[in-house]
Amino acid sequence: MHEFSGFLGSCARTLERNSSSELYYLLTEILECKDVDISPISSISGLTLTSFNENPLEIIERIEKEVKQDNSVLQYTLKLVPLQYKILSALEDLKECSSFFAEKLKEEDTWRINLRRRHSNLEREDIITAVASEISTGKVNLENPKYYLIVEVVGKWTYLALSPIPELALSEYITSDDFDDFRF
Repeated sequence: MHEFSGFLGSCARTLERNSSSELYYLLTEILECKDVDISPISSISGLTLTSFNENPLEIIERIEKEVKQDNSVLQYTLKLVPLQYKILSALEDLKECSSFFAEKLKEEDTWRINLRRRHSNLEREDIITAVASEISTGKVNLENPKYYLIVEVVGKWTYLALSPIPELALSEYITSDDFDDFRF
């Protein structure tokens, strides 16, 4: 298990470079993050992988604040999912990482698994079983959990995080007034 501070970003197909550019500018120039690296995932259209040295949960809060002030700051990026760890896409590695997350949860905490898998032969049920079997702390709450155990399987790599939010959906900050210029 390797620590990994970053995001999995999504955008419309073929706009990965635009999304990467605007996200790079936001992170380096506005938020002053260090060691930012953004690269499209070449095998999956519409996804980018971003890494940096700061806490991804704190950076998501700062991005949300910037977007609330000026929603044009990110025009191509649709969603950001926080990532904290990187492992090989194997059930044993998932179990090991899940036991690490179990140590961070308290008895009164509620949690749920948010799983997305792309380019993987691992079955959804097997992944959920591997992750959930290692967590005996807290209680599963699918409707309104305190924490989300994010599992993003992308080919041979799996990215994970324990986060109070599952993702930052940027479409929430676009209002109908933003499209006034396009009305005839």
